Amino acid sequence: MGAKNFQGDILPGEEPLFGRRCLALGLIFLVVAGLLDVMGFFNGIDDYTYDFFFRLRGTTDPPQQILIAAIDEKSLETLGRWPIERKYYAPFLEQTKEALGILSDIIFAEPAMGDKLFKEALARFPHMILAAYVNRSGHLVLPASSLGHPPVGHVHIEPGMDGVVREICHTLILDGKELPSAASSLYKFMTEDESATPNQLKSVDSHGLNGAPLYSILQTQKRRINYYGPPGTFPSISFSDILENRYPQDYFKNKILVLGLTAAGVDQDHLSCFSQNRNRMAGVELQATILGNILDRSYIRTMGPIRHRTLGALFFLVTLLWMSKRSGSRALMTGAALFIGVTGGAFVLLSFFHFWVPPGIFWAGVAGAQIFGHIVHLEIMGQRLAQARQDWQTSFDAIDDAIIIKDKLGQPVLFNRAASSGAMEVLERHGQTENPGHAQIFDPKLDQYFEIQQFSRQGKDGSSAGSVHVVRNITESTRLRQQQTAMQEQLSQSEKMDAIGALAGGIAHDFNNILSAIMGYTQLAKDEIQDNNKAAEYLEKVLKACSRSAELISQILSFSRKSPKERAPLMVGPIVKEVIQLLKSTLPPTITLTADPGGNEMVTGDPSQIYQILLNLCTNAFQAMGNQPGKITVTVKGIEVDRQTLVPDLELLPGKYVQISVADTGPGIPEKIRGRVFEPYFTTKEKGSGTGLGLATTHGIVKNHGGSIRFDSSENKGTCFHVYLPQAEQIETSSLADEQGKGQQALGRLLLVDDQEELVETGRELLTGLGYEVEATTCPEQALKDFQNRPEFFDAVITDLHMKKMTGILLAEKLRRVRKDIPIVLCTGYNYAMTEEAANQAGISVVINKPFFVTQLSKAIQKAIRGHQGQLI
Repeated sequence: MGAKNFQGDILPGEEPLFGRRCLALGLIFLVVAGLLDVMGFFNGIDDYTYDFFFRLRGTTDPPQQILIAAIDEKSLETLGRWPIERKYYAPFLEQTKEALGILSDIIFAEPAMGDKLFKEALARFPHMILAAYVNRSGHLVLPASSLGHPPVGHVHIEPGMDGVVREICHTLILDGKELPSAASSLYKFMTEDESATPNQLKSVDSHGLNGAPLYSILQTQKRRINYYGPPGTFPSISFSDILENRYPQDYFKNKILVLGLTAAGVDQDHLSCFSQNRNRMAGVELQATILGNILDRSYIRTMGPIRHRTLGALFFLVTLLWMSKRSGSRALMTGAALFIGVTGGAFVLLSFFHFWVPPGIFWAGVAGAQIFGHIVHLEIMGQRLAQARQDWQTSFDAIDDAIIIKDKLGQPVLFNRAASSGAMEVLERHGQTENPGHAQIFDPKLDQYFEIQQFSRQGKDGSSAGSVHVVRNITESTRLRQQQTAMQEQLSQSEKMDAIGALAGGIAHDFNNILSAIMGYTQLAKDEIQDNNKAAEYLEKVLKACSRSAELISQILSFSRKSPKERAPLMVGPIVKEVIQLLKSTLPPTITLTADPGGNEMVTGDPSQIYQILLNLCTNAFQAMGNQPGKITVTVKGIEVDRQTLVPDLELLPGKYVQISVADTGPGIPEKIRGRVFEPYFTTKEKGSGTGLGLATTHGIVKNHGGSIRFDSSENKGTCFHVYLPQAEQIETSSLADEQGKGQQALGRLLLVDDQEELVETGRELLTGLGYEVEATTCPEQALKDFQNRPEFFDAVITDLHMKKMTGILLAEKLRRVRKDIPIVLCTGYNYAMTEEAANQAGISVVINKPFFVTQLSKAIQKAIRGHQGQLI
């Protein structure tokens, strides 16, 4: 057992002692912590920490809307001593009527001279919240009735035990009335256009106070105040300056005023927690801070006392369990890290998330857990020493590898449990070497592979005391490695086929461009000759030959590339004829190849994959016959499967199917391997003669097409594979004459771009013959310049995909930036990666494959103009 595990993990039998000690010590700590909490020990630490965090955090910017209207020394010198006459408040309201709201920190509890003017001003400008407070008798004092019924809110503040104001209660319940704070009342007025007046205060009876006496003071919605900075943080203007119109009325637009007394000598301030020197903050600035907290929602939320104490207890218990498993410097470092983490977490929550979690109880939990954890650790270490030997033996027996320790005479002196499961016999059968090392052997009796490692056993004086043998069963990894080698060979073959496919694609692009030029000039020549001319018939044959060449190139590309074409209805007979024609030139003359391609049977599928099915089955039949004379017969016919004719192993639903049968006269498939013929990599051929993937690939293709495959075989008589594919509906196919016909006259102005001069020439002439106005160029940069000069002139753009100076995709993107709705037809001789989704993303309207007849191109142009986005033709 390693030292780390020996010192850190709880061993079997230690859980009861560990649990009892942790429980007892945990209860002791919780009792002591509870007594300290009752004595206010943690409150003092938390309040000091709270104040320190504010000083550490520094000043933050208050809401820019708030402005303090201060009755300062200058105002008292100008207007008279405190309290100033109330007649001055009416012009104050008149001058600040553009303000969003006004919060008064001044008490107007008694009637006074000038109340009439003040009352009328309050009625005209109801955006001022008057202050209510709780007097020394514990009763609620509202504004004087001579002021009417203006909105009110309380400005009651209760400092902490040290005189510092840290909290505000936004709802005060007293004398049967429920009164919001002045700040919340003003916020409600600004957001909901309503606020409570003295005669609208909600009445609360004793039943609504949870059984509390009717005239007791209750405070709810308690929030901690988030001080923005020391006294003087908020901007302030003199009350007398406002009355003297030194500030225009527009100055107060979108402002929120807090009216209050700041003159020295009048006890209207409170101790704030921001300054280390316990500086006092004026009551009006305190109310501005509370209002700012509501406006920017930066007030400090707190964790409830029950949750806080519960979390502290859980934190201590978890920390105790963790610390008890550590000793020495690790325990000290862990305790220091936890102390720093608790402190940093509390500071981050307060400064950035405005959430206060008092850290005092958590600091006590870290200290208690470190002390008590060390005590538990010392007790457990004694029990671990006695358990070490037993654990070592258990670990030794749990090793999967067989370990055998022998003395000088070669006799086993110690071995683990795995050695008794055959490893001892393997070691005896294959012997042992005198020198240390390792060897891999195959044991025929067990049909398994083993790796044997031998080490020298050292005595106390360094001399040899025997040997140590490690026997590992590597059968699974060895056979997996063999399979990986076979798969690597298949991958290498696949990469070769990919290279051939890439080469075919490049050749096909150039060849399709040549075919396009031949077809273009042929169509131009045909248009110049009358239909009854013999040359027109010859030109028609040229076009048919070009069409067959294009289809041949398309089939080669479909067979060489990995990604299949989109499935469509197709006739099976022509594909059978092509495969037969290909195989006749490759099979030896001893093999007779016949076919019955059937009538017009059609399936929905990928022609390249149907081609591959036939090629795989015929190739498999030829390889089965080898050098012996024989016959391969391919038959296609339509059948109808109903519930009476269902074959159990076909897994087909009733309906119409096309049956493709490939029969040979070879030796047949042996009975013992018939159940494995469709398994991947299963082959009976010699190494290098087959991959074992032909029939497996065929089976996968058939299943993907919704069909089924089966075979009949008799030894020395041959094998016949039957493929069943769902039959597609017959569709009418357009004739070559229809594709070549001139069709109706078309209208539109086109921009044709291709870097092949002959394709530009034939395209311009043919499209002009259909009625289009065509501007053509071999330079995509020139085409872009022409389009930028006249973006609305062209109805559509026809561009080649692969051009020297700029690809068709890049040209399409640049054209779309000039005119987003321009229809674009992309012509390509090899669109390996072009799909409808890719065409849509590039802004291509229609993609058409070369070579094509001019009528096909015209149809593509009309589809693009009509808005068929991203279609492939």
